[in-house]
Amino acid sequence: MSTIRTTVGTVLTALVVSLGVVTVSSGPAQADCPIAEPNCGGGDGTSGDTNTLSDGTKQASYQSPTKSCSVFANGAGMGMSCVSAGGGDAKTLRERFGDQKLQRCRYSEIPPAIQKPENLRPSEGRYMLMTCLGNIDFDTYTGGRARTLELSIVFVENGTDIEDRHNGITDFLWKQFGSTTQMPVPFMRTRPNPTPIVGVPTFFTFRWLDPVDTSVVAQGPYAAKADGGPFRRIEVGGVVMEARATSITINPNQQGIPTAVCDPSTPYVEGASAKNQPEGSCFITFPRSSASARKLATKPIPENVKDAFYADVTIVWRVSYGDGTAMQDLGQGFTMRARQVIPVQEVQAPNQPPAVIY
Repeated sequence: MSTIRTTVGTVLTALVVSLGVVTVSSGPAQADCPIAEPNCGGGDGTSGDTNTLSDGTKQASYQSPTKSCSVFANGAGMGMSCVSAGGGDAKTLRERFGDQKLQRCRYSEIPPAIQKPENLRPSEGRYMLMTCLGNIDFDTYTGGRARTLELSIVFVENGTDIEDRHNGITDFLWKQFGSTTQMPVPFMRTRPNPTPIVGVPTFFTFRWLDPVDTSVVAQGPYAAKADGGPFRRIEVGGVVMEARATSITINPNQQGIPTAVCDPSTPYVEGASAKNQPEGSCFITFPRSSASARKLATKPIPENVKDAFYADVTIVWRVSYGDGTAMQDLGQGFTMRARQVIPVQEVQAPNQPPAVIY
């Protein structure tokens, strides 16, 4: 498991998101595929197969009457890459395109939703995303229903030809579209006091931000919420992927302080008393201040975190894909882990600002 440190803006700090690293292939696959070779363009995977790209990253093939897609997700992001089956034709690919060579694999930069492997040979090349067409049946009109789209991370040496080539069969089969996105990242807000007070129930809400541009992510059931919510949807060419949180856990990592397991919507009503908060609200009543945080911590606290608890915030994501109506799950759930500081004081400090994001 690898750790990425992310700093968003000037006030949104102390966040660490953990995710898996995509398995690295040792070299590029075959790029050109002569029609005359009956087994060229082969590949593993059929519709619905799920393969492990990394610890936390899953990939699956998705087939529709007009599209062949590869979808992926991990605790930090999700994405898809699809090829259109193209228009119908009375001739097979072999009959239409004769001895033309198909460029089976193409290269592109690694999307931000997948962490790049560490490049120990930067003077020799770089890592790129390689996308390959597989299981092409040249004796069909559009490449066959078993056609797959395979993604892998490969080390591309300097001087390698990574240009897209164009001819009749290549342009026909690479009618590609795709999209990638990162999961919204939660930034903790405490209620009713911006800084929690000992013995007073502290309720947690979150502002859900895009980690790339820091904008609020407010989609689906959270579209009308100023702080957004744990839901993300992408749609390209009628293919849909959705990610929604199923649970949020806050663990202060302190002896004698319980973990809160929360409804992902973390409901909270401003001005209502603790006993009148909605069912499923997320709260902890801290029995002591964070002045003793380092002494009673159950996990190490970084030296730059002073007089604050250093909590684990764990979000479990459910990712599904399909046509928007008939959807199927990808994997068994994906975990995002963030660490955020929670200072707790004995009494209310004077002249405290009305809202603080930790």
